[in-house]
Amino acid sequence: AFYGSRLLLNWNMSIDKQEMLSRLSIEPNEEQRRRESAEASVIEPFAQAYEGWEAKHPNVLENFEQLESLAKGKLVTVFLDYDGTLTPIVNNPDLAYLSEATRDVVRRLAHVFPTAIISGRGRKKVEEFVQLTELYYAGSHGMDIAAPKGSDVSLEFRPAEKYEALMQMVKRRLEDATGHIQGSSIEDNTYCISVHFRNCHPDSFEEIMKSVERVVDQEPQIFFTRGRKVLEVRPRIDWNKGSALVHLLSMLGIADEDVFCIYIGDDRTDEDAFQVLSDRRLGAGILVSNKVKQTKGIWSVRNTDEVRKLLERLANYGNSERNLWHTKSGCKGWKIIRD
Repeated sequence: AFYGSRLLLNWNMSIDKQEMLSRLSIEPNEEQRRRESAEASVIEPFAQAYEGWEAKHPNVLENFEQLESLAKGKLVTVFLDYDGTLTPIVNNPDLAYLSEATRDVVRRLAHVFPTAIISGRGRKKVEEFVQLTELYYAGSHGMDIAAPKGSDVSLEFRPAEKYEALMQMVKRRLEDATGHIQGSSIEDNTYCISVHFRNCHPDSFEEIMKSVERVVDQEPQIFFTRGRKVLEVRPRIDWNKGSALVHLLSMLGIADEDVFCIYIGDDRTDEDAFQVLSDRRLGAGILVSNKVKQTKGIWSVRNTDEVRKLLERLANYGNSERNLWHTKSGCKGWKIIRD
């Protein structure tokens, strides 16, 4: 005899033993059915909501021909966020390394289109992660911009430079204010100080918020915004990722050209760039998300793997004769390289 959950079988029964074992392995018991039903009741509404959201912001990989159509006859320029876009969000921000596969495709992309990374990270830190000299880099949410190293121009722009000493003082105050909260960490991004709480207990969030608010309230020249498990303290100046995008077009010398900008990002701060593209009809924002989010982006992709697939398709498109840069050959600080 075989004893299972509330089940006694006599192997002398006519049913084949292997068939019975197979049934036992695939037919859920009542407890499994209840659990699966409960899970489905939670998951299905989210799945339905996401399907509705994705209908409004279609996956660009499934609509790439539409992107090609909008870009036809225009100079394509690519802007990328870093964390959550080129590399997954990780618990330790110092370990957000770029994969070799993604680095390779970004390099290929930068050979056929002017390409910039606009990140909340400090510019030098992003450069260390990416390790590509072909790119324009804009760190600290666009407050620290530099042209590609080794290019024929030496362009830098730092609209928040006068606040550097202030931000260092703010960093020390934030360290004092949050140092006792287990799991919290402070990241110095030059013109932006990030307070990470991804590794904190959920009950610590209110304390972190109040601690940061107290520091910010002491200094009228700063404010803070919330990102993905992070609070970011910045100088109170009229500058964001959208401002950086517009400035980069001027640095490239193509602000008055017929351009089509593609901006890929996952964070609330990327919405400023999406808004600029929408308002000025300069191109399209692509949001990286597998959840329903309010966005000014036209299209979406679900995760960093899909970002890499999208960049591969863009690089292939850039190597075709449909890429208008083949007739212009380059712009300020960038030249096309044919593979």
